[in-house]
Amino acid sequence: MALVMFDYDGVIADSFEVHMKSFLSAFHENDCKKVNTEQDILNLYEGNVYKSMAELGLDDGQINRILESYEKRQNILLDRIDFFAGMDTALTRISGSHKIYIITSNIAGAVLRVLDRYGLTCIEKVIGSETEKSKIKKIQAVMGLYPEAQAYYVGDTKGDIFEGKEAGALTVGVAWGWHGADKLHESNPDYLVFSPGELANILCAV
Repeated sequence: MALVMFDYDGVIADSFEVHMKSFLSAFHENDCKKVNTEQDILNLYEGNVYKSMAELGLDDGQINRILESYEKRQNILLDRIDFFAGMDTALTRISGSHKIYIITSNIAGAVLRVLDRYGLTCIEKVIGSETEKSKIKKIQAVMGLYPEAQAYYVGDTKGDIFEGKEAGALTVGVAWGWHGADKLHESNPDYLVFSPGELANILCAV
């Protein structure tokens, strides 16, 4: 048995449009003038998104207010979020051999609502930003529950891969997400996959 931890947005969920609309509105609502375009948001995910926000000069209170605004706006649009084609099948296949967790910068409740819509019950737990903003800490905490298991973190951004590596997991980059194959190559993931089926094939073989 291995431990397989997934990012959510851009890996499982095709949420780019909803995320961008909600996040940009949240920044504007909180009078943050340093984030104005989709590219500005994508740049935040070159590392931990909340650390990147702090590097823009935002304090914890401002970040939390932006997150609260984001959550409210995203909740209105959750029905527009679908899984990437084949991800539900891939997750079910992987769960036949391994423990699966979702470790995300999003809000756990929003993720669970989409999982429930798909009837997906193979996820052990969703750990969101309301628990801890550092993916490194969240990944390491889950790894501590399974000290004998090889750990994998599956992500779609450079920040995901950097945090997975820093936490001590093997990393899998998915080319269908927000940063794409060329950008992911810059973070040197242990694996780079181009379809949910390929992802399942690799992880089911370990």
